Amino acid sequence: MNNRRTILMLLSMLTVLALALSACGGAPAETTVPTAEAVVEEAVEEVVEEAAPTEEPAPAPTEEPAPEPTEAPTAEPTEEAAAETADQPFAGEDLVIGLMTDKSGALAIYGPSQTNGFYLGLEYATNGTMEVAGRPIVVVEKDNGSDPDTGVQQARELIEAEGADILVGNISSSVALATIPVAEENNVIFIAEPAAAPQITADNFSPNTFRTSRTSYQDALVMGNGLLEMGDTFVQIAPDNAFGIGSACSFYAVVTAGGGEFVDDDGTNCGTVYAPIETTDFTPYINQLLDSDADVLIVTWAGAGFAPMFQQMSQLGVFDSMVVGTGVGDNQTLAAGYADAVGVVGVQVYHYTLPDNEINDWLVQRHIEEYGTPPDLWAAGGMMAAIMVVEGLEASNGDASADTLRAIYEDNFTFEGPKGTVSIRPSDHVALQNLYFVRVTNVTDPDFKFVELVKEFQPEETVPPCALVDPYAERCAE
Repeated sequence: MNNRRTILMLLSMLTVLALALSACGGAPAETTVPTAEAVVEEAVEEVVEEAAPTEEPAPAPTEEPAPEPTEAPTAEPTEEAAAETADQPFAGEDLVIGLMTDKSGALAIYGPSQTNGFYLGLEYATNGTMEVAGRPIVVVEKDNGSDPDTGVQQARELIEAEGADILVGNISSSVALATIPVAEENNVIFIAEPAAAPQITADNFSPNTFRTSRTSYQDALVMGNGLLEMGDTFVQIAPDNAFGIGSACSFYAVVTAGGGEFVDDDGTNCGTVYAPIETTDFTPYINQLLDSDADVLIVTWAGAGFAPMFQQMSQLGVFDSMVVGTGVGDNQTLAAGYADAVGVVGVQVYHYTLPDNEINDWLVQRHIEEYGTPPDLWAAGGMMAAIMVVEGLEASNGDASADTLRAIYEDNFTFEGPKGTVSIRPSDHVALQNLYFVRVTNVTDPDFKFVELVKEFQPEETVPPCALVDPYAERCAE
């Protein structure tokens, strides 16, 4: 308990200091948020099969390489082909990507969507060839069940036994944090997706770790300021893990900087009631929330707990006694767990009906063709990670070494994804991207049209402060 309190105090102090510094110049003061909400990152809950309007897509096979395209008949190389090969010094060498996911643990609801989106992203970025700079792409999946120890072991296996040139993942922020030193020790690039803990690109920063996922601090910027217009006193509930603590302390910093007060605040817990991620009976925690007499409740959660949490909140009168702001999750989560929360507002990382661009149109069409349903936020994130991998390797002519790719990704690297332009901040490798403030309107539409847009936030409106610590703190001034 003392260790956690120390971590919480450091997170809160660092975040508040970063906010103060950003207010003096540099990044915009974390957003101009609209009307209401709260945040979640991996906003989640179990997919109840009978509650879902459609079948869940079949997961991609674990630890199986992606199928290689059928070879064309052999022909004599032309002068043009010979010149192209000369410009691609790694042509013919497999490019092995280690894809780290969860298809069996507490966050298994997200794994199939993440991997489906990643494969579609490779298809899009390579124009269907599954090659980049003449290198056939081989994807090796590992299911770590959101267990950090398993994740570390599998990261080593991917690099040492499978020959992975790049790592991509994880569903769990705790596993992503545990993977960072493995990538650093082996000098390979690790792209974090969809893990959202701010620590990944803050106090746990590594030069070899980049992200396409947003951080829960960016979520907090969208929702925190909006909720300040709906009440003066606040309380939070979050899972007692790296994601929950990081998210809660991000909200704490944003809300208190805006003049809000957390009533359940002893200076060590970021004004938050913490519960184990495995919780199914939320009654004692909900009673603490009600006893706080706060105006606004911020809900951060991930995993299967959303459905029982919201159901029990409804039964105990939470929605009648305070404003509830939460992260708005994926289609299956909404269908299975938000029936008692229709009308809430919150941040949504992606919904297939919101972006208006050709890449999103392609993703929606192909995802429906391939899997029978429109894509979720995890699929969009998987696609973004695949595009970043391919475009980095195109720029390097197939050189997957960490030194080469790091220089490319730190050179004001941008790419177009299903949400629009994504920019990698050179100092801390945060991915600046569009985020959406939405209202849940229903959970029964057969096409998963469950939300309405309140406001779309542009990347420059959700710029988090740089929160690097020594020995990398000076990078924030770059």
